[in-house]
Amino acid sequence: MIRATNPTASRPRFGLTAGRAIFAAEGALALSSGYLLLLLCAATRRSTRTPAGAVAGDPRLRLVIAIPAHDEALGIEATLESLASCIYPANARRTIVIADNCTDGTAALARSAGVEVWERTDRTKLGKGFALAWAFQRLAEEDADFDAVVVLDADCHPSSNMLIAMSGCLEQGANAVQVRYVVSNPDASYASALRYAAFALMNTVRPLGKGQLGLSCGLLGTGMAFTRGLLDRVPWSVSGLVEDSEHHMRLVEAGERVDFIPYASVSSAMPTSLSASSSQQARWEGGKLHLIRRWSPRLVGSGLAKGDLERVHAGLEPLVLPQSLIAAGSMVSALAGLVLGSKRLMGLSLAALAGQLTFVLMGLRLVQAPPLVYRALLAAPALIVQKVMLYAGLFGGKRPTSWVRTEREAATTYGQAPPTEEL
Repeated sequence: MIRATNPTASRPRFGLTAGRAIFAAEGALALSSGYLLLLLCAATRRSTRTPAGAVAGDPRLRLVIAIPAHDEALGIEATLESLASCIYPANARRTIVIADNCTDGTAALARSAGVEVWERTDRTKLGKGFALAWAFQRLAEEDADFDAVVVLDADCHPSSNMLIAMSGCLEQGANAVQVRYVVSNPDASYASALRYAAFALMNTVRPLGKGQLGLSCGLLGTGMAFTRGLLDRVPWSVSGLVEDSEHHMRLVEAGERVDFIPYASVSSAMPTSLSASSSQQARWEGGKLHLIRRWSPRLVGSGLAKGDLERVHAGLEPLVLPQSLIAAGSMVSALAGLVLGSKRLMGLSLAALAGQLTFVLMGLRLVQAPPLVYRALLAAPALIVQKVMLYAGLFGGKRPTSWVRTEREAATTYGQAPPTEEL
């Protein structure tokens, strides 16, 4: 007897296969949202009391404030003026401006402000990482009399309590500390307001949550300090596209951690247009991909072998996707769930979006963001499109291979800020 056969029975069920693949991808996005919500919950439980030892008493530590500067004549005087207003004994601090491959009046302006200037010229080794390595090595060779080094970008203004807060925490046993890094001009444009939101979430909420969970908060490139002993044990030897993040990986691998100081800060003005920071964004994201390739397997593997949660976390955190990709990916997967008729996929996608929105809005509330920042979120789609196109270019092979100086705008300077979480 001849039986009728269905010619499509042996063919792959494309819709089911595609749905499963998209569901798995959306699962990764949902994990990122869940991780951010965990940090937010931890951050909201922080103590509101400022540790007395961090802001009071007679500081005993001798600090060297290292300011790497490449053609920063436009803003170096304002930075040094704000640094001079910091509460700290004058005889216990030494300020050194590292004029790195400068072609303008940075060195002369710094000297006229009464601070020490070290000039470095090396056209083959460009970037802040090389400048800091050179300066730290010179300090070690001259056997300078100091207890800790503070790193401050040449375009950043410290809060008046930054030095005394750092000294207090280091005296209490910390070997490395990081203060908040905030945007000083959120009212300049929608773009700078969005940057304020990104910095607030990435450079305040997340490190605050990590600190509350007993994890290393990471390094932000400026407003950070290291004890002399730590620099001897783990010398600064990084010079990549995101040198601060890579040095943090090395610290964690060496069994060290960075403590977060939420009650002190450094601030900097940000570009007032999205296009003004495109080269810097490419450098950050290209450097992040390098970290994932080189450090994530290494730290996760050794962390699992040693039962070291700190290493596992440091290795996995670079895999957390930016807010823009979480939003774009979740919206696409929600649409796919609608087309494929998958309630599970739609539910997971909407849950990830809800978690992301909660993290953003509650995080901004936690840092007491001004109302205009919330209004600027309406312009977030433009930022999402820019970030998606950036990632498409990176995965297409258009990756920066060397340090790129941030584009400046008239009357404003911008330092080499750390990678920030885009909305």
